[in-house]
Amino acid sequence: MFVIKKENVFILLSIIVALFIFQGCAASRLDRAQSSVRNGFVSGDYENTAKLIEHYDKKNIYKERDKVLMLLEKGTALHFAGAYDSSFVAFEQAEKEMDRLFSKSISRGIASFMINDNILAYNGEDYESIYLNALNSLNYLHRKNYEDALVEARQIAYKLQRLNIKYQGIVTALSEADTNNQVKWKSGKANIQNSTFGHFLSGVLYARTGHPDDARIEYEQMLKAFNNQSSFFPYTSSGSETLSRLKQPDQYNTLFVCFSGEAPVKYQVDTRVYLQREDFYLKLSLPVLRTVPSNVYSVYALINDTLRIPLYKIENMDEVAMEVYKVKEPIIYARTFVRALAKATGTNITKAKLKKGGIKILSGIVNLFGKIATEATEKADLRSWQTMPGQVYVNLYKLPAGTHKLTIEYVSYNGRLLFEDHKKITIANDKALEVAESLFSN
Repeated sequence: MFVIKKENVFILLSIIVALFIFQGCAASRLDRAQSSVRNGFVSGDYENTAKLIEHYDKKNIYKERDKVLMLLEKGTALHFAGAYDSSFVAFEQAEKEMDRLFSKSISRGIASFMINDNILAYNGEDYESIYLNALNSLNYLHRKNYEDALVEARQIAYKLQRLNIKYQGIVTALSEADTNNQVKWKSGKANIQNSTFGHFLSGVLYARTGHPDDARIEYEQMLKAFNNQSSFFPYTSSGSETLSRLKQPDQYNTLFVCFSGEAPVKYQVDTRVYLQREDFYLKLSLPVLRTVPSNVYSVYALINDTLRIPLYKIENMDEVAMEVYKVKEPIIYARTFVRALAKATGTNITKAKLKKGGIKILSGIVNLFGKIATEATEKADLRSWQTMPGQVYVNLYKLPAGTHKLTIEYVSYNGRLLFEDHKKITIANDKALEVAESLFSN
């Protein structure tokens, strides 16, 4: 028999109000912190950005559930600050935590039905897991550790290739857990299964470690990836002939890797439904991923103020992220609908029971508080890797032994110079591969 005591209802309402106030404050603090991190990073102050992330972590603004997010931001800031060993540690911890949390994704998902996805530990997006390996490969490259750099680069292809299979398993598990058959659980499909940047890095590293046949295969896969990605966003493979020298490591000793732009950003889109006759209120808050347009159209490297060579855009990381995100999107939407339906139905059932029991005033209060709680607690999870770059440009070149002055030029569509990044690179006689890396987040 369903029995509701007045005091229990008031206690429940008080808990609900306290929960959404606390949750809202915590989410707002994190949003402000992430905005500060992004602004500091975009300004190019990488060392202080890393310190700022440490400060927010110590102040518990990054909660335990935000650990993956904090480690991704920390790893990126440290990487571009030149602290490659510390960056590797942060990225390695982030990847392990992502894997651990994903293995518990079904049981964790049930908890979000009570309030929203923000109460869950953030296990990262699939594109974040992929590009984490790209930056970690560069961490190893800067340390001349080619074997481990190759392992990281190969992970990019592996993760992309198994993405659809990964979410088919999640859909099966969710369908089995949903005994009420409230929605039809399904995943999207990633039409990108190859990364041009990943195959390029792998090809360079295979060649550098004495595997010419594997380097050739990676180059061919890179060309296929160019064609594969062209159906989603325009690419020019004008640099493919130049980049073919990756198969011949004696033809280059300098790897140019230059990033531009910013990662996609999540925005909340709300949909509200009110059925007046049934007094039924439903709110859906969905995270929508959007790219941040970059002003950079081309990138050049000026060597010793005399020789100017082009860098070739090898991947729109932001657009790949958008395509990869489509696989998970239907699951997020379905879970949001189930949660919103459960909140609305719960309010109406409790209201009806109180009204039937003759407690009309309390029934009205529950109805009002239920709608307020729905409005306040339904919030999309907008956490994402704020410091991930948006595009990547590359080239390979052979410099004579000695120290060289490099100027990386970022140019707009109309030919205007947007930014210059000045660097020095020393080429020794041991034929080691040197990396000239740069970033302009605009």
